[in-house]
Amino acid sequence: MSRLRPRVLWFFVLLLLVGGLSTGLWLGTVQFPQARGQILTLPALAGVALCSVLTTVNLLLRWLRWHFLIRRFTPQLITRDSIVTYLATLPAIVTPFFVGELVRVWILRRRFRTSSMYLVRIWLTERLLDAAVLGAGLVWSLDPLWGAVAFPALLVGSWFWFSRLLAAQSRQPAGATALIAVLATCIAWALPILALAGTALLVARPLGPVGAMRTFTVGTLFGGATGLPLGVSITGSAMIHELMQFGMTARDGVVTILVVRAGTAWFAVCLGLASLVVYRRRLGRLLRGEVGAHFDEIAESYGDEIPAHVRELLLAKKVRHIDASLVEHGLSRGAHGLDLGCGQGWYLAELTRMGYRVDGADYSAGQLEKAAQHLRDGGHGEALFVQADAQALPFADASYDFVYSINAMHHILSAQAQISALREIVRVLRPGGVFVLHEINTRNPLFRFYMGYVFPLLRQIDEGNEQWIRPDSLPIVGGAIWSSDVKYFTFIPDFSPSIGQGWLGAMEGWLERSRWRRYSAHFQACLVKHRNPAG
Repeated sequence: MSRLRPRVLWFFVLLLLVGGLSTGLWLGTVQFPQARGQILTLPALAGVALCSVLTTVNLLLRWLRWHFLIRRFTPQLITRDSIVTYLATLPAIVTPFFVGELVRVWILRRRFRTSSMYLVRIWLTERLLDAAVLGAGLVWSLDPLWGAVAFPALLVGSWFWFSRLLAAQSRQPAGATALIAVLATCIAWALPILALAGTALLVARPLGPVGAMRTFTVGTLFGGATGLPLGVSITGSAMIHELMQFGMTARDGVVTILVVRAGTAWFAVCLGLASLVVYRRRLGRLLRGEVGAHFDEIAESYGDEIPAHVRELLLAKKVRHIDASLVEHGLSRGAHGLDLGCGQGWYLAELTRMGYRVDGADYSAGQLEKAAQHLRDGGHGEALFVQADAQALPFADASYDFVYSINAMHHILSAQAQISALREIVRVLRPGGVFVLHEINTRNPLFRFYMGYVFPLLRQIDEGNEQWIRPDSLPIVGGAIWSSDVKYFTFIPDFSPSIGQGWLGAMEGWLERSRWRRYSAHFQACLVKHRNPAG
């Protein structure tokens, strides 16, 4: 495997050389030498900067689309691994018909054991979506009336394609998948078209939306159809021809397209090469199919993942809710409980300070070490800490008066495994005992998107492959019943500054009491074990 990484690097270097040579040959044949002197002017450099910014957003959208589609088949795809794979393989766009992008299939198959055929279909789906959206845009630029027909037809065709592609492999309806994929593709391609219009305004003359749309779609479609690396010579020449049709001089057309291509296609290639260097170690682990113990790896930095003032607010609020629920169910302080997924012991220490007797269990040995240290450092005494799998708890039947879990159940990555864990929890509870579940509330689709796609890139706590438990569809567990009183709380974002916490807290309190509380960030639910076997 040590020989593999240099080969992969040289493969991407070769792709870059092929594309660069093709571009160099094209530039050498440009018939307007006076245009070359305009490339290093301030307007041209501003155009490159504009194109680079919009290309960055375009690439993020295209990665989101790719990640979204891949997760239809690979629910356990880790978000950070996904974006590293995507960015590091960007140089593959200089291969004929973009076939070099199929190296992503190889990487993901080795790491996540996903069927190669599914991954190839996703790649083909992306290429077809790109061509269809650009084609619809070209039709619109030629005749807006037919363009108004083309886009609905695109949605219907995408729905049919996804209904056949996904079949029984995805829990996501084909219609929703098609709509999301088409919208993401439309927005993504609108950005380089906007970049072309902005560049034309900076270096030459204004170019209206029709002109920008037609110029970009004609050049991209023709260049892509030839299969040449990045459509070199065909794409640029076709775009220059279209610009001249809209009244631009040949010289200005050459400068405009050179700036656009530098800030879009070649910026993407350079970004990919930089990502390949920066993330070479993580990419190497992906290529070797290595799977690390996530929470052991982040044990040292775990405490810094959430700002201290946010962590303290959540700690106080959740402990208050747990204490109130235990009292409501007839448990007094001094009751014996289990913190399942105790992490670094923050909640365990606070409940111990309040008078409860709490043991800790976690799958991560590194987290358990930190929990024991936290308890000692805080002067809370000693507690029993056990490394355990939630699906096979090493405790006797009816060992605990209560069990609670703070944002741990979603790290059990299948619904069936979660039910197995809940059965184990019910087993170790005494009759009438209570399981207090604290989880992320993903009823809000925007927050669900944030937790699945954005939060794993900002923080290392979650990986983007979590199995969320919704408060409106709690799993049925034999021998116990969920209490009807679900508590919803927290609206202040985890990235909010400490300044203004009082004002934000007042607003949050109002939202927690309003009808909008069901869209909070967190919720608490209680599972009560029957007092006798008959229930």
